Amino acid sequence: MVLASIAPLIPGLRHIVIAEASLRAVCARLDAASLPLPTWDDEVFLLHPPEIRAAQILLFNTINFSYWGDPKWTIDFRGQPQDGAWGMLGAIARAVQDEGFPLFDSAYLASISELDLRHVLRGNVEIPMFRDRLDILRQVGSVLVSEFDGRFVNLIGAAENDAVALVELLVDRFPSFNDVASLNGKVVAFYKRAQLATAMLYEAFEGEGWGDLRRTEELTVFADYKLPQVLRRLGVLRYEPWLADQIDRYEPLMAGSRAEIEIRAATVWACELMRRELVSRFPQVTALHIDYWLWREGQTKGRDIRPYHRVRSIYY
Repeated sequence: MVLASIAPLIPGLRHIVIAEASLRAVCARLDAASLPLPTWDDEVFLLHPPEIRAAQILLFNTINFSYWGDPKWTIDFRGQPQDGAWGMLGAIARAVQDEGFPLFDSAYLASISELDLRHVLRGNVEIPMFRDRLDILRQVGSVLVSEFDGRFVNLIGAAENDAVALVELLVDRFPSFNDVASLNGKVVAFYKRAQLATAMLYEAFEGEGWGDLRRTEELTVFADYKLPQVLRRLGVLRYEPWLADQIDRYEPLMAGSRAEIEIRAATVWACELMRRELVSRFPQVTALHIDYWLWREGQTKGRDIRPYHRVRSIYY
């Protein structure tokens, strides 16, 4: 549904151009060693037992969004600063493993107090959209209790080990995963967090156990901040001057605006074109490989790195 909903928008993009010559040049530089899948076994992950590992990945993705700010929300994780997604993973690991918070108990989540969540997510500043995260966790806990016997991993069973079905299940049962927009009277689906949760399970378990998921090749990249930032730096995405200037001045875009939707749609479509370009040389390549390569490229720091676009949203 994601690609099918995005494809009709691409010929009518107003503010962004996908530079296919640059895209092909980027693909020509890539080799097989550049395209691994992540293992998700850094210190912020709970690795044992397997059910807890799967639960952390799913719980994390329910509230994995909108970390940017000045200063950026940062936690202390066992003596080391962690921010962004790693900060959220570290906050969950710290709360569960070090402090005994029952975050994987769905009944507890369904009524988690504001005080408890503030302690779990404590950092140098209040995390953006704190209230939204509190509401989402309560909703997630309630749905798990009422429909999935209170266990995160029962979602995988309910999807019958099908990656696409798991994405659809997350979107259908948990409203905060329903990452869609409307443009020209048409619904555009991105499903960033639902797809990322599914992909992370598959990757963390190397396609076995709780990660035994079919049809992961049908997932797209995850339309967030970092991927379009990198694609712009590589010359694959080119913005109209007013849009480039607004982003470079750290001026937020409005959630659901045409500019934001075009950035996300162009990101997904450009990566699909990359996949098509690469598949003749690397038959096993999927959007997951491309997403991880771009994400790692996005960790590059330096004065010449242009900002990512900023949007306050629960979707990414």
